[in-house]
This record gives sequence, structure tokens and C-alpha cells, in this order.
Amino acid sequence: MMRPRWRKVLSDLIGNLGRSILVVLSIAVGLFAIGILITNHRVIAADMVTGYRAVNPANIMLVTTPFGDDLVERVKGVKGVTDALGVHRVSLRVQTTRGDWIPMDFNAIPDMDTQPINRVHRLAGIWPPDDKEVVVEQSKLSELGVGLGDEITLELPSGKLRRMRIVGIVKDLTLGAAAGGGGFFLAAPQGYITPATLPWLEQSETWNTLYVTVEGGENEATIRQVAQKVRREVEGEGVVILSSAVRTSENHPNRIYVDAVVGVLFVLGALVVFLSGFLITNTLNALLAQQMVQIGVMKLIGARRWQVAGIYQVLILVYGVLALLLALPLSARFSYVLLDYLADRINLELQGFRVVPLAIIVQVLLALAVPQAAALGPILHGVRVRIHEVISGIRPSEAVQSPHWIERLQKRFRRLPRPLLISLRNTFRRTQRLILTLITLTLGGAIFIATFNTQAAIERYIQQLSRYFLADVNLTFETPQRIQRVQNDLAQVPGVGHVEGWAYTRADLLGTGDEVLDTVQLIGVPIETTLVTPILREGRWLQTGDRNVLVVNERFRATLPHLRVGDTLRLRINGSEREWVVVGFLQLAGQNLGHMAYVPYPELSRQLGQSGRGLLFRVAADRPNLSLAEQEDLARRVDAFLKARGYHVTEARAGLSVLEKTAKGLDVLTNFLLILSGLAAAVGSIGLAGTMSLNVMERTREIGIMRAIGASDGTIRLLVIVEGMLIGLMSWVLASLAAFPISRLLSNVISHAIFNAPALFAYTPTGFLAWLGAALVLSVFASLVPARTAVRLTIREVLAYE
Repeated sequence: MMRPRWRKVLSDLIGNLGRSILVVLSIAVGLFAIGILITNHRVIAADMVTGYRAVNPANIMLVTTPFGDDLVERVKGVKGVTDALGVHRVSLRVQTTRGDWIPMDFNAIPDMDTQPINRVHRLAGIWPPDDKEVVVEQSKLSELGVGLGDEITLELPSGKLRRMRIVGIVKDLTLGAAAGGGGFFLAAPQGYITPATLPWLEQSETWNTLYVTVEGGENEATIRQVAQKVRREVEGEGVVILSSAVRTSENHPNRIYVDAVVGVLFVLGALVVFLSGFLITNTLNALLAQQMVQIGVMKLIGARRWQVAGIYQVLILVYGVLALLLALPLSARFSYVLLDYLADRINLELQGFRVVPLAIIVQVLLALAVPQAAALGPILHGVRVRIHEVISGIRPSEAVQSPHWIERLQKRFRRLPRPLLISLRNTFRRTQRLILTLITLTLGGAIFIATFNTQAAIERYIQQLSRYFLADVNLTFETPQRIQRVQNDLAQVPGVGHVEGWAYTRADLLGTGDEVLDTVQLIGVPIETTLVTPILREGRWLQTGDRNVLVVNERFRATLPHLRVGDTLRLRINGSEREWVVVGFLQLAGQNLGHMAYVPYPELSRQLGQSGRGLLFRVAADRPNLSLAEQEDLARRVDAFLKARGYHVTEARAGLSVLEKTAKGLDVLTNFLLILSGLAAAVGSIGLAGTMSLNVMERTREIGIMRAIGASDGTIRLLVIVEGMLIGLMSWVLASLAAFPISRLLSNVISHAIFNAPALFAYTPTGFLAWLGAALVLSVFASLVPARTAVRLTIREVLAYE
């Protein structure tokens, strides 16, 4: 036979099922949020490394003049090298379904069946392809507008056209790993072909890219030491190295975006822990306040303090266990919904669904410990209450009085509707509960607003990026062209206003001795250029009279942390070494862009032997503020015109499309933030709903008296809803204030991960207005169910309630 105390526990659980469900949900929603954040944090960090390492990525990448298999075998014999692979990479123009011509990289790989380095994952179709067929990397299919089984049209160096059928789709985790390639989001579409296809594409059956893996590939210092030996071996065979890069086996190309996501998850996880703690504390405080009469009755019939306390500790333990059983599976499943969304967009390979032990441990600890800790104070207070106080209902120590300022306010505004004055009084009756509710809702709202502000800061930076893409059309030629000739020719194209020719090359960034640290993209711009207005973080821009000076991007600070304005860098251009003085640091599109520097056009073109010529051209229209569609139309007309004139154009792209691709990685972060902000808002709204429900339960007898003296159902309903809206409005004010430091924290986490610099703080009214609307709507909905419950009770039921 069940003992009375346990029947009491069971009765409390199922006798008031609505209250039990509310308490369980209040605990579960916090556990759910924590489980999602921890699972995402651990899985992203682990799977990024595991998935990338599994494809055996190249630790050393050299782009060279043509070489053969004999050099590959010699490199395999270099001490510290575990494997080497020669690949032929060629960029050809491909026509999209919209009629545009864009560059696409074709990779001819020997032994595609085994492919020891930079392995790809087949998603659909076949691998490897047959001769004159192509397999395409999945992340760039949308740019081409094609799918499996379709044919693509490509332009050969001679101007001839070829058509190739897409027979497979793969995922390449190494996309964006090459130095100077702009990273994953700026990388060109990738195609994979057999070496036997090369002659058909007017290419020689030789290799021009060398991939090398190194023993101890997790250590960058070790890789650099081996890279120096490989360079000597390659150059000793008379092969010229055009560019080089090193990367550890754990350094995913999108690591900076993953670091930003992990940082955001860490910050939000800490905030949600506090949010969940306040929610649980508030709910259980209100629950135990309703049990005072029952505690008095138990003490009257002989129950001891420890026995009473044990009953409620067991009850709360059951609530915690039920909440845990609800939250564990839901948080694990929903975590992978978010992970799938993220993985597709930042090129991660998830290692399958699995349970994260840390998430379970934290959820178990929170489910068992936080409710007990939250209820400890009310339980100890309850068991000490005097029997005659709880039985008589007169408890001076717990007398509920409105604050004095509320009484003064009611006297001053007597003409206000009576229901509004009562709602105002009721809102402040339980000050401690109100404070806990406001903290819960304020934190949820602050996180919600902060995500919009963080998004505004990122969008502000994206808008600033347009200062590097002021041209309406960006042209890249196969070989440097005479600037004056191109300007004269393009002047004949309707809509063209201003044309600038820029120099471009890649240089080796040298460290101690002959050590090559990385490849640097050098862009030679006219001193008087009107098509670049840089975002300077330190120092100055290029000036008239400058010679061997450069303005470098944020990546240099990551490679050379102690680099300052006025320091010199040694660069090797076409085999010639020279010192360049750093005169400024600019912020560009993040560290994934690689090392990039702007230099004076006259000096760079002179060193390249290309004075008066340019490889890159920037075209501005004869009217400002062209839309993307207008820019694309101008690019097509310019491309067709140049092709008819006999020019070999590698790329003709609208300026805004370059900006769009640059911003794509940042958009992933902002969308992810918005999803998480909804989670925080949900936690806060559950807290408000719980508070309103418990407030109504607590005042059931009071409501009955009001109805007995003539209050209508509409009046009762209005009292509850207005009270909820008052709490919502107060929380909105507090959340608006708290959002500023949280916004700055989130913005800095993302900015330091991507740009290695503090964020440009920004805020938007959107977040504040959205949360104002959400707070009012949530307040109304959170009050509707309690209000409906209040008006459905009969006068007899509410007067008999306890």
C-alpha cells in the first residue's frame, strides 16, 4: 500500500495536470535550449576537423610551370613527405543557363579511383568520369544553373566551343584551400576530368599543380620545414613555382566561419544557462507559494519539517526527470536540423547522428540540481511557517502589499478605468516573482534584439565592402593588355563611362632566410583611382610619389602578429626579391581571402615589365547606381564587344555580384543567429506564460469574489491580459537596454574570428520594434489561457479553491 506522503506527491502531479505540465515545460524549455547549443558547439568543432582530415588534404600546394611524373616521384622521396600528387588545373570559361560566361576550374587528376590526396565525396552520379565527361562540385551548381545529366558549354583558349556532360556531383571539402583563391565563397565552380581529356581541351598532358602531404601534418612549423625542402627539389628540376601555400590537416578552409559560429554558441549558451535558471527559479517559487496551506495541514497532523521538505524535494525531482525525458530526444534531433542547415552552407561533412555526452551530462545536472536549488529557499521557508498562520490565512510575514508608489499612482489617476488600476496593482503584488519574470523575459528579449543588431553590424560591413567594388564591371584578361587601347575600344560601348587598368601578380612572402611564408596577391592601382575607397584600420592609403609601399589586408596580422606601419616585408616577384614598406592596414573580406595588398600601379607594372599594360580592368558606367541586373547586362555587352575585337577575356563579372559572393559567408552567420534568437525568445515567452498561469491560480479566490460582486467574464479576462502586457512592456524596456552590451559582445566574437579586429558596432530599429511587437503578442497569448481558465470557473469553485 502506498504511503500517504507518496500519494500526496502523486496527487500533486496528476491532480492539477495543467500546473504540472506548465512546470515540466518551464524546466524542459531551458534544458532543450542548452542541449541544442552544446550539441551544435561540440559537433561543429569536432566534425570540421574529423571530416577534413578524412579526405587527406594537401599540406603543401604548389602552382608551377608544367612538370611530369618523374618530379612527383622525386618529391615523394623528400624526407618528411608521406605522399605527393600531380594535378593539371586549368580555368576555362563556361556558359551559364542565363547566357553569362564565367570561369570554371577543371582538375585533371590521375588515378581518380584511388586519389590519395584531396579526396572528394560522391553525392550523385558516377566517379570517376569517362573521357570528355565532367563531375562537378555541388556547392557551385547554382551558379551554373545545371544539374546531373545536363551539358555545359565551355570556351577553349582558341575560341572553339566544347560541350561536356555532367555525369556526377561531388562534395570537395578542400574547396577554397588554395592560397589567394578568395576562400570557399569566392572560389570558382570546380570540375573534375580525366587526364586523357586534356588534349581535347587544348591542354598538354602534364601537371601544373603539386599536392603534398607531410608526416606530422597537424603542425604548421613542421609543414613549413618540409615545404622548404620540397621547393628546393622542385626548383632544382628547373620548374618555376608561381605560388605556394601550406595548411595543416585540421585547418578547414572555412575554419574562420566555424570559429565564429562556435564563439556565438558559447556566448549564447552562457546566457541561456542564466535564462533557464531564472525561469526554473521563478516557476518553482510560485508553485511552492501555493502549497502553504497544505504544508500547514501536514504540520498540524504531526509531520516533521524534514518529512515535509522531502515530499516537495521528491515532487520537484519528478518534475525535473520528466522535463529531462522530454528535452533530451527533442534537443538531440533539432540540433541536427540546425547542423544540416549549417553544414550545407559552409561545406562541412557531418559524421552522422550521435549523442553528445557533454550535452547529456549538463542537461542531467541542470534538471536535477537547478530545480532543487531553486526550490530550496521556498521549501525551507515553507516548513518554518507557523501552523495558525497558514490555517487562518493571516500571515503578516508574507502580507502582499502594493508598493507605495503604486498606491500614489492610483490616487493620482483615479479617472483611469478601474480594471487598468487593478491590473497595475496586481503586476507589482509579488515583487520578487515580477523581478524573476522580468529577468527571464529581458534576457530572452535582449538576445533577440542583439542578433538583429549583430546582423546590422555585419550588413554595415558588407555595405562598406562595396567601397572595393565601385566598378560596375570587373574584367580579367588572359594576358596583360595595353590600357590605352582597351580604354579607346570600350569608349565605343554604349553605357561605358570610365575605365581603369590595374596590374596584378602573385608574390612570395619571405620570412627568415629563404623561407616562403605564403603567397601574396599584389594589385597595382592608379594613385588617382576613383574605384577603390579602402576601409583603413591603421596608417594611410597610397599617395603620389609612392614607390615600394603597400597597404595590406587583415590576413597579414594573423601571419605576422607584430607587423606594424613602417615595417618592411620581403617579397619575391618573378624571382626578384625586394623590400616593401607597409604604410597601411585595411579591412577587406576576412582572413579567408588570403594575403592581399594594394601597391602603386607604376611601380608594380615596372617590376613586371608591363608598363602601360593591365591584366585587370575596372569599368564604371556613364551613370551611377546601376542595379545588379543592369550591371550584368553591361558586362554581357562589354564581353561580347571585346570578344568580337579579338580579346581573350577570362572573366567579365558585374561588380555587385562579386560583393554578393563575398558577403555570402557572412549571410550564413546572420541567418544562423536569427534562428538561435528565436530559441532564446521562446524560452522567455514560456517564462511569461508560466508566471501568468501561476498568478491566476494564486488569485483564484480573489477572482471568485470579484465575480460574486458582479465582475463580468470580459472584465476578468481584460485584467489578466493587461497585467501580462504590462509585464511585456517593462521587459521590452529592460531588454532594449541590455541588448547593447550583448550586441557588442556577439559582434566582436564574429569580427575577431573573421577579420581579427574589433567589430564596427551598429544597431537597427528592426530588432527593437520586432521585440516590442513580439513581447506584446507573447504577453497576450501567454495571458489568454490563464484568462480563459479564470472565467470558466464557477463562483462556488473559486471560493472553495485552495
